Amino acid sequence: MVALFGLLWTATSSFSQDSEFKAIDSLIKARETEEATQILNQVDTTQLDASENARYYLLTAQLHSLKNNADDSYQNFLIAKKKYTALDSLEQAAKINLQIIPLLTSSRNKDLDPQPYMDEYLEYAREKNDPAMLAKAYMQLGTIFINTDVQRTIQYYKQAKRENLKTGDSLMNAKIHHNLGVAFGEMTPEKDSAMYHYEIALKEYKKRGLTDFISYIYNNKASIFKQIREYDSAIAYYKKAEAIASKEFEKENKRLLYNHMANAYELKGDFENAYKYLDLEKKYQDSIQQSEQNKAMLDIQTKYEVEKKENENLRLKQNRIWLLGALATLLLILLVALLAYKNIRSKKKIIEKEVEVQKQKLENLLKQQELAGIDAMIEGQEKERQRIANDLHDNLGSLLATLKLHFQNMKVRKDRLKEEEDRLIHQTDMLLEEAYQEVRNIAHTKNAGVHAQEGLLPAVKNFASKVSASNKLIIEVEDNGMDERLENSLEILIFRIIQELITNVIKHAEASEASISITHHGDEISIMIEDNGKGFEPANLKPKEGMGIYSIQKRVEHRGGTVDVESIPGKGTSVIINMPVS
Repeated sequence: MVALFGLLWTATSSFSQDSEFKAIDSLIKARETEEATQILNQVDTTQLDASENARYYLLTAQLHSLKNNADDSYQNFLIAKKKYTALDSLEQAAKINLQIIPLLTSSRNKDLDPQPYMDEYLEYAREKNDPAMLAKAYMQLGTIFINTDVQRTIQYYKQAKRENLKTGDSLMNAKIHHNLGVAFGEMTPEKDSAMYHYEIALKEYKKRGLTDFISYIYNNKASIFKQIREYDSAIAYYKKAEAIASKEFEKENKRLLYNHMANAYELKGDFENAYKYLDLEKKYQDSIQQSEQNKAMLDIQTKYEVEKKENENLRLKQNRIWLLGALATLLLILLVALLAYKNIRSKKKIIEKEVEVQKQKLENLLKQQELAGIDAMIEGQEKERQRIANDLHDNLGSLLATLKLHFQNMKVRKDRLKEEEDRLIHQTDMLLEEAYQEVRNIAHTKNAGVHAQEGLLPAVKNFASKVSASNKLIIEVEDNGMDERLENSLEILIFRIIQELITNVIKHAEASEASISITHHGDEISIMIEDNGKGFEPANLKPKEGMGIYSIQKRVEHRGGTVDVESIPGKGTSVIINMPVS
């Protein structure tokens, strides 16, 4: 009886701790650090088995990381890793490496090298050939080199993007674009590229309600506007970030935000607000026991006092001027002139705005007409292919077949014909057969593509096989999730796009190898065409020089999709297309 009671108590205790750990994990993901800490402190560590003990240290490390206690976080991660390794949970131990790396890269201690942890994780990911793990590995690799070799960082992020394409993880895709935005925006002059990547990430973050990541995007955009000296726009984005301040590293993020806002106000020349936000930064700085930038605050305060004194002197001078009646008339004239000038500027702005609105309307109309023209062209091409094929096969083909039949009947009665006539009939029969077969070949060629009974994937593989037959360009076809057929018009569109892109490779790339990857995941389909050719500079490609790519972009955008062209001279080209299925 006593033994039975003890067994039941142990099972109940284990169930309770498991539910507590799940609750803590959920709170950590929601960045609710205080509530998670309270529950974790209530866990009876004397009742934990080896697996639970390892999990306890992992959760403790994650909590310290969120609270910006880097030293405690690092120590608990190492303990958790050691315990998971002892349990032979190698995958969990490898994942802990990935959580240690950001702590070390952000540390000011140069003796803490993140590379061994990176190498260990990457080796495990490659051994498992897990696209999700490889994507995360390349993300972290890029982060390690962002301050020393930004181009290397960008290449690692693009590798992460290719691996993630195999998983269909839209949130990871957003994070990769977010990191690409940081690399372009903070380390290169390509600010437009940064904004492009930020918008892709922001769309997914808003869709999921991830306020932490949304606030990071606003901070990143503010940084770009500050770099290009649009301080009002920068301050507006900082305030948007402040309104939804992140829970992750809350105090440190607040301190950095107020530091950036103070800097933006200082650059703008608004020293009063600059001092205000430096004072707020100081409060958060004291709360996390970090050194304060007293000199910067003193400089701002000094500038503010100087400006205040200058304004006071200016007011005194203005008062003396007003006492001089002789200048009253001149001041009145200046005032009238100023009002007239402002009125003219106001009218000019209104006119410019109206012109801009009309220009926008015209551009939208032209865009709609262009898209309609592309659709009509595609539809007309398909109808014309079908009509020519049907006419050749049904009309001329049947006529030649009938003539052939007549001549074959005449051959049966050849015993009544002369030898010369027999020779002429035989030659004519051969010519008719040759013409008939030529008509069938032309009909089949004109109607080549995606047949209703065949489907997209077999058509693409057949096309790739024919191109590869010459051995000048070897094409590999990879597919994921293509077990079911797509809507016929979409299959035709995708096949024509692939046809056109491979034709471009043959004509221009001088490549020996190419690959076609088609992935159907959920409500989206992704197509990636890669080659090892000579590449080019996408920024230098004008619409008239690249009508193929330009036309493909318009067709894909019309279906609500995107086209991403990545090419480096001497290193090949990648074209990634994402489209909704419906």
